[in-house]
Amino acid sequence: MELIERISRVLQNKPEIIQRKIINKLPRSVKGKVLRFPKESVLKNQILNVLEGNKGRIFIFPSPSCPWGYMFQRPQQIARALAKEGHLVFYMTDTSFPYEPDWFVRGLLEVEPNLYLFNDNNNGTTLIQSCANEQVFVWQYWPHQLKTISNWEVLYSNLYKIYDCIDYIDTFDTYDNIFIDFEKSVVDCNCLLATAKSIKNDLSIFNKDVLYLPNAVMIEDFMNYDLFDWPELEKIKAADKKIIGYYGAIAEWFDFNTVKYIAKSNPDWTIVLVGEVYPTVEMQVEELKRIGKVKVLKRVSYNKIPHLLSLFDVAILPFLINEITLSTSPVKVFEYLAGGKCVVSTPLPEVLEIEGVFIGDTKEEFERQIKVALDMGEEKNHIEMHRKVAEQHTWQKRVKKINEII
Repeated sequence: MELIERISRVLQNKPEIIQRKIINKLPRSVKGKVLRFPKESVLKNQILNVLEGNKGRIFIFPSPSCPWGYMFQRPQQIARALAKEGHLVFYMTDTSFPYEPDWFVRGLLEVEPNLYLFNDNNNGTTLIQSCANEQVFVWQYWPHQLKTISNWEVLYSNLYKIYDCIDYIDTFDTYDNIFIDFEKSVVDCNCLLATAKSIKNDLSIFNKDVLYLPNAVMIEDFMNYDLFDWPELEKIKAADKKIIGYYGAIAEWFDFNTVKYIAKSNPDWTIVLVGEVYPTVEMQVEELKRIGKVKVLKRVSYNKIPHLLSLFDVAILPFLINEITLSTSPVKVFEYLAGGKCVVSTPLPEVLEIEGVFIGDTKEEFERQIKVALDMGEEKNHIEMHRKVAEQHTWQKRVKKINEII
């Protein structure tokens, strides 16, 4: 207790997020006491109570995970879709992400029906032990998760392992054994998925069946949504100016030259970019911001995205064509379409597969396609047309396809 009190005194005057980052670095046993994780016996009872009423399959998304409260991407959306199909889903979180809801998960936290965030401060050991009499499907999407899964297999030898190859491997945070872990994950899995056709082709060297499963959209999120205050954007709309919008990561694959060109050539447009700016491109972003008609806003939570999108006149995907984007299935294109928006994109192979997207392969053509899209305006038939395309690409349809083969 004396150690805990001493740690508490040290942390008392630290800003909250710094406190949390320091706590996360503590030894596991100390961290468990500081954060008051439930006892193992209590956790097991909670898990068994949840398992008792389950009539579907059991899926676990292992740690380290894409934080639930960070950019809402494929892993979170697939977890939601599986839960909506009546399956029980445990999505692992940890305290390395110092924001809600991840930071506050102590044991189980139900975020949607059948969908639980889980943190036992022990990499899910309590969860696996509690599922000893169940068939468990593990949904791995990063090579980094192999260590956790390997530890689980010591306790539970009957895991059904899905490896979801979600991106070109160079986009991941690297570490010494990443390629070894990647190959072992692919070779040992029971079901292998690829988000892009180029990834599927690359996986052919392993002589395994690969299911092509591109990204998709939870379309209902873009039909009924909460409203938020966007004073800067609403002021632009009130002045009858056009908003050309993008949301998502702003990183090395972003086509800054095209955005700069369309901003300088069209003073009546406002280019709005919303998202996390990667440190490697901060200088390019600052250069863009010096153009008066470019607004760069901070990343927003997923629940704010549908209303944000409703303020766009045209939604854009200005990505460079490179090794990474050749293997990218952009979630946001499906979301743009679900919001009824005209979409203008550079010619990414996966985007070329999607009906109704305007393609600009040069900066001049990109600009021209935006003008064509603007001329369509808010015509109801075009809005409905885009939504019908999105309806062909829902997460529910994707997970049904998976459940047919596993």
